[in-house]
Amino acid sequence: MNVVEAVKRANRPGPPEDSVVLRVLVGGAAAVGILACRAEGEITATMAVAAVVLLAVGMVFSYRTRARPVGIVKPLLAAAAVGVFGWFFVELRAQAFADIGVVEGLLAGLFVWVQVTHAYDVPARRDLSFSVAGSAGLMAVAGAQATDLTFGIYVAAWGALCLASLVAFWHAASGGGPRRRWSPVGVVAVLVVGGLALLVFPAPQVAGNIGFPSSFGDAVGVTNPTTPSGDGRGPSEPARAGSPAGRARVGGFVGFASRLDTALRGGLSDAVVMRVRAQRPTFWVGETFDTWDGRSWLAASRPTESIDSGSPFFLPVPGGSPARGEDDLQTFYVVAPNSNLVFHADSAREVWFPTGSLFVRPDGTILSPVALGPGTVYTVASATSTPTPAQLRAASGLDVTLDPTQEHAALQLPSAYPRVAALARAVTARAPTTYDKVEALIGWIRVHTRYSTDIPPVPAGSDTVDDLLFGNRVGFCEQISTALAVMARSIGIPAREAAGYVPGPYNPVTDLYEVQAKDAHAWVQVWFPTYGWQSFDPTAVVPLANPSPGATLLGDAGHGLGRVGLPLAVAVVGAAALSLAVTAWRRRPRTWVERVLRDMERAGRRGGRPRGVSETVGEFASALDGTARTGPAWAPIAGLIEEEAYGARPATAAARADALRRARRLRRAGRRVPSAAEPAA
Repeated sequence: MNVVEAVKRANRPGPPEDSVVLRVLVGGAAAVGILACRAEGEITATMAVAAVVLLAVGMVFSYRTRARPVGIVKPLLAAAAVGVFGWFFVELRAQAFADIGVVEGLLAGLFVWVQVTHAYDVPARRDLSFSVAGSAGLMAVAGAQATDLTFGIYVAAWGALCLASLVAFWHAASGGGPRRRWSPVGVVAVLVVGGLALLVFPAPQVAGNIGFPSSFGDAVGVTNPTTPSGDGRGPSEPARAGSPAGRARVGGFVGFASRLDTALRGGLSDAVVMRVRAQRPTFWVGETFDTWDGRSWLAASRPTESIDSGSPFFLPVPGGSPARGEDDLQTFYVVAPNSNLVFHADSAREVWFPTGSLFVRPDGTILSPVALGPGTVYTVASATSTPTPAQLRAASGLDVTLDPTQEHAALQLPSAYPRVAALARAVTARAPTTYDKVEALIGWIRVHTRYSTDIPPVPAGSDTVDDLLFGNRVGFCEQISTALAVMARSIGIPAREAAGYVPGPYNPVTDLYEVQAKDAHAWVQVWFPTYGWQSFDPTAVVPLANPSPGATLLGDAGHGLGRVGLPLAVAVVGAAALSLAVTAWRRRPRTWVERVLRDMERAGRRGGRPRGVSETVGEFASALDGTARTGPAWAPIAGLIEEEAYGARPATAAARADALRRARRLRRAGRRVPSAAEPAA
């Protein structure tokens, strides 16, 4: 066979597919993939409408010409496909840099038009299966940009159409054979297997070798872009500092300004503030504070550097940070109005941001000329340092110190705090290294203080740390973390306060952390030689890696069961078990004939000779008995069954019991029975 003949054979159309239902299901799956790309903003509305209409026309054309394909169609479709690929590469080369959002938009357009082109030449079942595979590609491209569970509607619709199309494929391949009803036990088995597979499915990983997207959204200008917008007084600014007169709003967390007043607490809700796609979970840092006055933390009044290079912005290494670290990439999707702080994982080195300039403080705080509004998207590449406890213990003995100005700021206290220092020395008396001392302080705080936001403001004139440690020992994150920082400073450990967000709950469907307003947080950063500022928190725990989808769903299920209570959970599980038991009871053999037939059919399946659809009991028994050399085994039992069904007198109780015993013995023997295609021995 030469090359030309091989190509002709490979492109020879298969038998024409006559199923209209199958075509409708396949076309529907492809249309849902196109609409999903439109919902994620990867193609325009005009392109989506045109593609769906042309797809439907193509499916109708292919159906009408399935038996007699039009010869000129294949060359025209090949030319169209070449043109689409040419458009893709021309547009790709025109991009100034590899923005993943642009690349995925071009990929979506490419997949859409390839899918539409292919729809005009799907005469056979094999061609329709390619369309289903193509729709999966469209859903994958759309899913890469999905940031909320709205995309789940498209996934559910697409999955239902694909499942129905697979059933239709099977029905068409079987020549229109009888449709079998779903078995409840089978459905449960599929769900169990799928659930177990989900439990072992690894967490998605974000690639870090390509520039990620940025977009402007509904941003608002701020009065002074070199300070957090919480300092502003403009009524249009979405982030305002907290005050005793009113509840703090989203973006009005009592941080996110140049002052963090620990005597106040914010009234924060479950509203989603932003969503984050990250290579690993961490604290999303907004700003740090180094000056403590007994009630409030103040950001250092050091010069702010303006970077006017445009995106991507290359940032200086923050003071006290290691020169190197592990690459960490995060993309932030802003949902609710927030401050002009650019949140990031420590320490940020490169930022893709939709403005022409950014402002950076020596501590690594990044400020934007606009307050971030809904729809704003930006990406940060950080070089994070994640040493082990052993490495931090070893670093305590290194002869490396902070810059004198930074060290003075990281040890500053408004007074000697004699009681605090005495308590800190007593708690850390047996701790040999800086790391062990910090962990000892955290351990004491966790045991001897209680976290709560339901407490009154700190009385005027009182010191927050003294009031917490030597008063009722109840406080919220700003107060408890401040106590840790002051205790560390009182025994000579450089520490500072940080404000931002904890990662928030992880959504395994979108692969995003959904940061809520109540995730606004304050914690402590301690400086270690070689490894820089390391985060410690006595009130929250950040996981070391992105959780797997199964672990997340199990955790959500556990929280859900905790909310509904144990009795309801037991009732649900009991109802499910009862349903399975009833189903099994209804499917049990009710007569001795049914029990014997069950053993006979099981023996046939085990021996490789299942019973045919139209095969009588006698014919099946003869096939199982195989050859005359082995002697009849099932035939006498089959004769008794036929006598029971068609004879004048029913079998005696003794005959029935004997038939049941023999059938059970033969089924357990599990002899290999020759199939109809094998020669008899």
